[in-house]
Amino acid sequence: MLLRKIPLGVSEILLTSLLVLLWFTASALHAQEQSLSDHEKMLKQGLDRLEHQIAPLRERPDVRLQQPKQATTNFSDIETAGNCFDISAIHLQGAQIISAALIEKATLPYLNQCLGLEHINALLGVISNLYLEQGYVTSRAYIVPQDLSDGSLDIVVMEGVIEGISSADGSISNTQLKWAFPAYAETVLNIRDIEQGVENLNALGQNNATVALNPGAEQGGTQVVISNQLSRAWRGSLGINNSGVDSTGEYQLDGNLVFDNLLGVNDTTFFSASTNIGKHELPHALSRSYAMSWSMPLAYWQWSLQNSFYEYEQTVIGNVVNFSIHGSSLNSSVQLNRTLYRGQTGKLDLSASFIRKDSKNYIEDVFLETSSRTLYIWDLAGSYRHFLPQGTFSVNAHIHKSVPWFGAKQQLVAAEDDFQFTKYQLNLGYNTQFHLGAMPVLYAVAADFLYSPKVILASEGLTVGGRYSVRGLSQSSLFGYKGGYIRNDFSLPSETSWPWLDQVQYYAGVDVGSSNLPEYPDRGSEWVAGSVVGIKLYDRNLSVNISYARALRVPDFLQQKQQEIDFSVRLSF
Repeated sequence: MLLRKIPLGVSEILLTSLLVLLWFTASALHAQEQSLSDHEKMLKQGLDRLEHQIAPLRERPDVRLQQPKQATTNFSDIETAGNCFDISAIHLQGAQIISAALIEKATLPYLNQCLGLEHINALLGVISNLYLEQGYVTSRAYIVPQDLSDGSLDIVVMEGVIEGISSADGSISNTQLKWAFPAYAETVLNIRDIEQGVENLNALGQNNATVALNPGAEQGGTQVVISNQLSRAWRGSLGINNSGVDSTGEYQLDGNLVFDNLLGVNDTTFFSASTNIGKHELPHALSRSYAMSWSMPLAYWQWSLQNSFYEYEQTVIGNVVNFSIHGSSLNSSVQLNRTLYRGQTGKLDLSASFIRKDSKNYIEDVFLETSSRTLYIWDLAGSYRHFLPQGTFSVNAHIHKSVPWFGAKQQLVAAEDDFQFTKYQLNLGYNTQFHLGAMPVLYAVAADFLYSPKVILASEGLTVGGRYSVRGLSQSSLFGYKGGYIRNDFSLPSETSWPWLDQVQYYAGVDVGSSNLPEYPDRGSEWVAGSVVGIKLYDRNLSVNISYARALRVPDFLQQKQQEIDFSVRLSF
């Protein structure tokens, strides 16, 4: 067989072409691998920023209307100056809603005793307090004229009922009242039901409702009258800040609109949007989000629907060529919340949410199926708030469980592990107020922890570092699925005499956080720390927040600036 000799120049051209092809292939593979990791991180950071942007729009006021208990004296400390009667039996008439066990426990110290008028009055106070402690503030115990010589004491309980619930000025419709209040006419009045109703009304920013319990037409009856300062049914705000990251745009512009009672059932609807603004040194830098939410209370229940969309674009600097990657996440959720318990000092809620998350990832305009997925997630949560004399303690616990429903892919590709997950989240908070001399000081501590028994997607994991976790680290963070962080803040609020400024608040904080490192398995876990000092300025419609944040500890593998200036300006209308 005759072999033709290839000229030397052609060989060099072929070799060069092959090397260039290998370089491009290696760069593309590296870019795709980096794209997958960056995609999940970009989604996590962007969605965290969106969540903190809309969280204030979902806040509900706490309403507490408890009246103080009657003062009581221990039986052994009661002194009687007059006659007493030997009492061997105590009967209560009209007591329907307090358990027999509680009544027996309350009356036991007074049985088989010689009771004077002081003892009987003390017993009436004890029984009335049983009702007050459970919120029945219009119920009371009293005695009628009777002969005590037979050793029997008869006590009558008047369990106060609601005669009607009405609006004093007609600014709240009957439909709103029916949907807001768990109580209704002819039911025993419980202040917890009234609190819940007023809380549901005041969840609308247009309302500033208060309640009066007026005597009814019948004995033991009460007219619940709602007074309200009604304001505009819509409101909004515009803000600018530097909460973004360099790769997708540091400067962010956001706005929101809130509409109250569109359907006439105490419902709230809000719309929110944000985008990066300004020039950027990279060829491509984009971050943009939209959100819409609707919620409606119904007595001790609350329904809410939410949709959010986040998209980003960034330039990945490759070894040979640069690549543009972009992605998005469309999230939809429905939530049902139930207030299980309201007491004089605490409130317990349970909620269940079903969430759909649809994410897409691209290199240039090439769709990457292996890093694009649809998740369906159950979120079961419990929250408890405890009201202290000088502060509030809160705890929130979540169980997130993804499910392979409706055709959701279970695997990225056949060779990869199942990415369905279960994760557990715990949020703790405490705030209080104390004085340094005559100066009021506000202290708040918040702790967030997350645990998953196996590796999960970065977009579903934990971010430690940034404005919303450990301040002072905004451009680099720890990403993992086992860890948490603690934030501490001290604030000094101060009123001003300037007509253009209502309040100045100086603050300082120290944060610390830790996480495992799935991307660096040889390191196990790492921790970071940061600090911040700042000032907040408040006027009627304008708020300004300027802070200096500094990293106190950063692992050597994080590319992190050691200090930064953060700002946000918001105009409300």
